[in-house]
Amino acid sequence: MAKKTETFLSASAMAAMIEKDALKNVYLFYGPDEFLKSYFSGRVIKKIGVDRENVKRFDGKVTADELRSELETSFLFAETTVGVVRNSGLFKSASKSVADSFSFLKELEEDSYALFVETEADKGNPMFKIVEECGAVFDCSLRTLPEVVSSLTKRANASGVGITPQAIKLLYEGIGKELFGLYNEVDRLALLVPGGTIDERLVLAESPLSIDAKIYDFTDAVVEKKFDKAMECLDAMLKDKIAPQYIIISVAKHYQALYDVCCLSEMRMTPSEIAEKLDLRDFIAKKYVRQCESYNRATLAGMIDMIADFDVASKNGQITPERAIELIIGTGI
Repeated sequence: MAKKTETFLSASAMAAMIEKDALKNVYLFYGPDEFLKSYFSGRVIKKIGVDRENVKRFDGKVTADELRSELETSFLFAETTVGVVRNSGLFKSASKSVADSFSFLKELEEDSYALFVETEADKGNPMFKIVEECGAVFDCSLRTLPEVVSSLTKRANASGVGITPQAIKLLYEGIGKELFGLYNEVDRLALLVPGGTIDERLVLAESPLSIDAKIYDFTDAVVEKKFDKAMECLDAMLKDKIAPQYIIISVAKHYQALYDVCCLSEMRMTPSEIAEKLDLRDFIAKKYVRQCESYNRATLAGMIDMIADFDVASKNGQITPERAIELIIGTGI
């Protein structure tokens, strides 16, 4: 019989629990990160000591009788039974009566294991409470940037290459926050620089980044007066057919945001207060405050007016939009 335990675990705690052989009879892995769900459920199965082909799998809806029957029926010459249920929806929609039919999970034999892998789960659902009571719950949420930096650095190093924090940030913003996709991209990039380093230049040139990620990297380079990087970003965006007018508008918006932040900073607002006032994420507000250190209200207002003049000139045919962007970069730096 499984013992009641409090096991709402972080990734590091989950790994430690598995390594210490503190196995539970019932697990719930839920959340949007498919890599984490697959990785940790796989580690549990490996620790239990059964071959993957001997695991009984259910995809979609499953009844308590179906699962109980399979867990009570051993494979030939195997005493241990493992059932993996994926995307049953039980942890979002199960009623009290349905959950009661799964109460047998609290009384599983020591050599029987049930693993639930779900996209969504409601902590107030009675099925959730059953697993909390007799097993282990693992929230496979998308990782934060610091966690991704640590994971991708280890992944790159395992492939014999280095990777810069700036490159990881660009991948995180431009590829997505799910580790499976990020790992695949790091593995691919590692093949392009054997024994070398994955840096921003390589990511910009070779990775299918979102338009927003490329724009953010470019506008950061412009306002931080990094001419070479800004030109590299511009070249990458133009090759990707990102509209020059959109780039100009994005630079103007960034300077306008800095102007707003500068005004609030002069009122002695903290980054957290600025974030709340302007509806920004905390790390964005902190970045803007840092970038404002190189400006004052007058210079920021001047940059905004200058960009507007270049925008009008490009629309009137006096200069090309591409040339307007180059002038904005040069004037800002």
